[in-house]
Amino acid sequence: MNQEHAPIRRRGWPGVTLWSILVVSSIVLMVIGLLRSFFIGYTAIPEFVEDARVGSLYLLAGSAASLAAALWSFLRGYPHWVTACAAAPAVLIGGVALSWPYSLLRHIVAVVALPGAIAGIIGGMVDRGYRRTR
Repeated sequence: MNQEHAPIRRRGWPGVTLWSILVVSSIVLMVIGLLRSFFIGYTAIPEFVEDARVGSLYLLAGSAASLAAALWSFLRGYPHWVTACAAAPAVLIGGVALSWPYSLLRHIVAVVALPGAIAGIIGGMVDRGYRRTR
């Protein structure tokens, strides 16, 4: 089929590359936050409290980047599962980090959310989005 007559045309690689860099940066920020705030239980040692606070800030920054990537994914016209995979770290890890800031549950949900985000990156690279030409 000729590109001039196609109702849908694929987008180029620069947008996909920038989008995937945004998703990777959200994953990196969340991993740094999870590593920084890794301890079991709550103790009143000031170093643990400070590490948990700084780790939570990294998690919130990663959640914001993940939500921005999900919105951008929706606007680019990716399949809905790619958008859901891009938003999974923000919803799962960020939601648990806000609800229970000193629990190990955010590390457990990261086992599901971060590979899901990687699957979303792969899906976004395969299907580069679309734009209507008519």
